[in-house]
Amino acid sequence: MAAPTLRPAPSRSEAFSGAALAAGAVALFVGSIFYARLTWRLGLPALPAERLPALADVLSLGPQRLLLAGGWAFTGDCLLLAACNALVRRRQLPGSDLDSIGWALIGVGAAIAMTFDPMTAVMFWPLAHGSDPQTFLAFKGWFDFLFGSSVIPFGMGGMGVLWVDARSNSSLLPKILSFPGIAIFAASALSGFAYVTGLLHLPLVIGFSVLFGCIPLAVLGVQIARSRQAVAASHL
Repeated sequence: MAAPTLRPAPSRSEAFSGAALAAGAVALFVGSIFYARLTWRLGLPALPAERLPALADVLSLGPQRLLLAGGWAFTGDCLLLAACNALVRRRQLPGSDLDSIGWALIGVGAAIAMTFDPMTAVMFWPLAHGSDPQTFLAFKGWFDFLFGSSVIPFGMGGMGVLWVDARSNSSLLPKILSFPGIAIFAASALSGFAYVTGLLHLPLVIGFSVLFGCIPLAVLGVQIARSRQAVAASHL
């Protein structure tokens, strides 16, 4: 009887999940770049006094920029949610479910973002042309609150996932990305919490934390897609 052997082979489910994670992070990164081409008071959570000037920004920018920002970001949201739903079963540290909680939280952030990115893509332009500006202001306020809320679970989840990866013996990310990534996700969660609770308004921190948070997620997705798992030993 031959000794049992371990043959490395691609994990199909993890390969698809990692590819979806990487694609979603790239699409969200592109969407964030297009958001950056809008004014900060239009594309980021704003204070109530800044929403009326945001209406004027919509009219001056045109529908194409809004569609590109919201459309690309919404695509990224959908892919990230699908990837997180699959990766929530992944375990890197024996006896710990911190990474599962992390993936679930990122998925919650993506799900919330799926409700406000379409506002940018298809609602702001016609609402800005309405006879009553209060309708636009109401939807912009809803957009702002949802945006600020979404980055809280997004940041907390990213911190958990990267922390587990950094502590794992089979770490997929280099430390040069892990710890700066944790700091970026911490800034995301804290700035979002500060906004929705009215403590502090840091829209650029929110925007840049989403933009740069996509980078470690994209690299992690590629690494997961390339990872191997052992095939069960068989007796000959």
